[in-house]
Amino acid sequence: MISPAGAMAATMTSSAGYAWGALPFSYILAIIAGTLLMNTTVWYSMKVASSGGYYAYVFAAVGPRWGVICGMMFILSYFNVVTNGILFVGGVFFPGFIQTMTGATYADKAWIGIMFAFILLIYILAFLGIRASLDYSLVIGTFEPLFMFACTLAVVIKVGSRNTGQVFHPSLAPTRADIAIAALLSLFSISGYSAVAFLGEEAKNPRKQIPIAVILAYSSVALLFFFMSYGLTVGWGYKNMSQFSASLDPGVIVYKRYLTPVIGWFMVILILNAMFLGSLAPLNSCARLIFAFAREGLIFPKIFAIVDKKQNPIVSTAVVDFLAAIISLIAGLAMGTYDGFVMLVTTSSLSLYVGHIIANLTLGGFYHRQKQLNWFFHVIVPVIASILVGFSIFFTMYPYNPVTLACPIWTGVWLILSIIGAYLTPRERLNTAQLRFERVQDIMGATYVKLQGSTTLNKDEPELSVEQENFQSSHMPQQSHNTLSNKYVDDELIASIHE
Repeated sequence: MISPAGAMAATMTSSAGYAWGALPFSYILAIIAGTLLMNTTVWYSMKVASSGGYYAYVFAAVGPRWGVICGMMFILSYFNVVTNGILFVGGVFFPGFIQTMTGATYADKAWIGIMFAFILLIYILAFLGIRASLDYSLVIGTFEPLFMFACTLAVVIKVGSRNTGQVFHPSLAPTRADIAIAALLSLFSISGYSAVAFLGEEAKNPRKQIPIAVILAYSSVALLFFFMSYGLTVGWGYKNMSQFSASLDPGVIVYKRYLTPVIGWFMVILILNAMFLGSLAPLNSCARLIFAFAREGLIFPKIFAIVDKKQNPIVSTAVVDFLAAIISLIAGLAMGTYDGFVMLVTTSSLSLYVGHIIANLTLGGFYHRQKQLNWFFHVIVPVIASILVGFSIFFTMYPYNPVTLACPIWTGVWLILSIIGAYLTPRERLNTAQLRFERVQDIMGATYVKLQGSTTLNKDEPELSVEQENFQSSHMPQQSHNTLSNKYVDDELIASIHE
C-alpha cells in the first residue's frame, strides 16, 4: 500500500532521525537504489503472472525451495509492518498529536491500551474479509497523494528564501553510517509500489500491464516522497533537523505552522487512517502467505490452513494479530516506544530487501533459461542493486548501535531457520507446490521455459482439491464458448477454462 501521510509520520520521521538535515539526500540515494531494484520486478513481471509476487518469481526461476525461503522473508517483513505500525500509533503518534494539538498529556503506560484497541480494530476488519479491506483502502486512500503534494507545495512556497540546496549535502548527517541507515529506511518508505507485483492473477493482460503499473507507481511515489522530504526539511529548518524525530509528530507541526490548525487536524485523521490501512494490508498479506504455505504442507502446520465460509484464513490471521500485539508490547516496554518502533521498522525493511536480493540474484538464471539473457539488465543491474542494499544493511551492524543491531540478528536468524525449514521439507510436498504453481501459470497463458523436470497439468482439466471443487461448482457461472472466467479462492486462481 502507498500511504504518503503514514510514511511522513512514521518511516520518513525515523529516517530523519539518522539523516538530520540531509533527509532529501537520503531520498536521492533511496531512489537510485529503488530504481535498480525495480528493474528486477519489471523483468520478472513480463514473464510470470502470480498473486505470489516475488516469491512466485523465485519459484519460477529456481524452484519451490528458494521460493519458500524468499516467501518467508516477506512474511517477516509484513509481520513487522504490523508490529511497528501499532506500536507507532499507540506509543509515538497518539501521545505526540495529543500534545501537539491540545497541549495535554496522559499516563506513560496509556499507550498499551491504545495499541491493543488499534490492533483489535484491524483484526475486526481483517476478519470481515479481504475484499472488504481492499474496498475500504480504495475508497479512503484515493485522494491522499494529491492532498499531501498540495500541502507540501504550499509549505515550500511559504518558506520562500529559506529554500536551499544545502539539504543535498551528506555532511549534514552525523556520520556516513547514519546516511546509509536513513537511505535504507527511505527506500522502505517508497517500497509500496511493489504491491502491484502481487496483482498478476487479477490483471487482464498482466505481462503488459504489471510492468507498466510498476514503473508508473514507483515513479510517482518516489517523486512525491522526495518532494515531501524536501518540504518538511526546509519547513522545519535544515539546521534544526536533529530535533525533528524527537518531536514525535513533526510533520503535523510543520503543516500546522505554515498552513492552518484545521489542516493540522485533518492531517492527524489522514495519518491515523494511513496507519490503519498500512497495518491492515500487511496483516492480510502475512496471514494469507502463511495460509498458502500451510495448505501445501510447507513450513507451517496444517492448522494454519483453516478457512471460514468466506475463504478467510481465520487461524493464521488470528495468530499473526496476537503475536504482533505481543511483540510490539515487548519492544515498547524493553526499548521505549520510539526506539522499539525504529527497531521493528528497520527489521521489516531488512527482511523485505533480503527477499528482494534473492529475487535479484535469480533473475539472470531465469532469463538464461529463456535464452534471452541481457547481461546488463539481468545480471549487472540486479547485482549492483543488491550491493547497495547490502551496504546499508552492513551499517545497521557497524558501528555499534543498540537500536539497529537487533535487526540484522533477528532477520539473520529468521533466514537461517527458513533455509533449514525449506531443506527439511519433503520433496513430494515441494513437488506438489510446484505443480500447483505451474498449473496456475499455464492457466494464465505462461510461455516461459520452466525448470527441467517440472510437470505441467492439462490446462483444460486442472486437478482441484475437494475444497476448490466445491467452490467451483457452487460459485462458477455457466459460460459460453471461448469465454474466460476468473475465480479466486485462497488467493489463487482456480479456474479460467475454455468450455
